[in-house]
Amino acid sequence: MSEAVQRTVVKINGFVLHRPRMTPLFVAIVLMAALSLLFVWSRLQAINLEYDISRLETEIRSESEDLTRLKLEAAHLGSHKRIERLARHELGLQLPAPGQIIRVD
Repeated sequence: MSEAVQRTVVKINGFVLHRPRMTPLFVAIVLMAALSLLFVWSRLQAINLEYDISRLETEIRSESEDLTRLKLEAAHLGSHKRIERLARHELGLQLPAPGQIIRVD
């Protein structure tokens, strides 16, 4: 009592869909979708890296300006005229008298 099982064939405007032909088409669609997602992901990563580079360049520029400002401040604070003026006026120091200097050999 074997009954023959009939396969259903879908016809749309003369286009016949057979099940074995759908698998390669489905695989191709999935592959194209995966490649598209990979492309979009890589573009997003590149854009994020560009933002990071821009932020770091801004930070480097700011730190460079701070370094220049600090070098100028250090040069001003270490000047001999300023140190001598502070020693004389604020600390009350004077040059030593000739008898106060003792040379140790």
